Amino acid sequence: MNSPQKPRFLAMMAVRNEADRFLRPVLDRLGALVDGIVILDDASTDHTPDLCRAHPRVIRFERLSAPLFPQSEASLRAKLWQLTVELDPDWILAVDADEIFEAHRRPEILALTRQTHYGLITFPVYHFWGDFRHYRVDRWWHPARGRTACLHRYQKNRTYHWAPRALHCGRFPQEAYQTPRLDSDIPLLHLGYAHRREHQAKYQRYLQLDPLGEFCPLAHYRSILHSHPQLKCWRGEKVEALLWS
Repeated sequence: MNSPQKPRFLAMMAVRNEADRFLRPVLDRLGALVDGIVILDDASTDHTPDLCRAHPRVIRFERLSAPLFPQSEASLRAKLWQLTVELDPDWILAVDADEIFEAHRRPEILALTRQTHYGLITFPVYHFWGDFRHYRVDRWWHPARGRTACLHRYQKNRTYHWAPRALHCGRFPQEAYQTPRLDSDIPLLHLGYAHRREHQAKYQRYLQLDPLGEFCPLAHYRSILHSHPQLKCWRGEKVEALLWS
């Protein structure tokens, strides 16, 4: 598991209008984990670009003049991927602006980047729901069922292709998912549903992007608005302390 040299470890993130949400603490936590952060801004209209450019761990930043995500998430992520691999990293961590790992997990994550058996690492996603003390555990949202591949060993000499999906295309090119995979038990904390006031807007956004449920079951989208979701108390790091410290 150990290696005499620390691999070059970069994070990549697409953002849009994240300045008043979780961006600053997410960048701080991410910056303590990786060697550098690459950000593609999808035409933000707030001061998200200023926050990104000012962060010391952001080593590459590009802003689009018009939003790309509504037309094709795959095109947006492919562009972000290209910006990242041009820096020739060994490992790439693909995260969103509302996701974090617990601070004490840093040594475990770094150890994953020093092993040589696996090229793709998945993590169970804990969707915080309605506040920062509970996460959702019913059908569509249980961490054991909802894993995300967000750590990949980049192979410079390999040709990569993106799946032509307008939505829910994954965070890496198709070839990344053909490499040996490890299912880690390190929680990936998703904060995007922590504020109930945002649920209706999220539901409407998904329906607008995928009205026929072509890329995700419509029942999954509808479950965003369930009035009594099954929740479980979070026993790990106090997320509120991180966000508002």
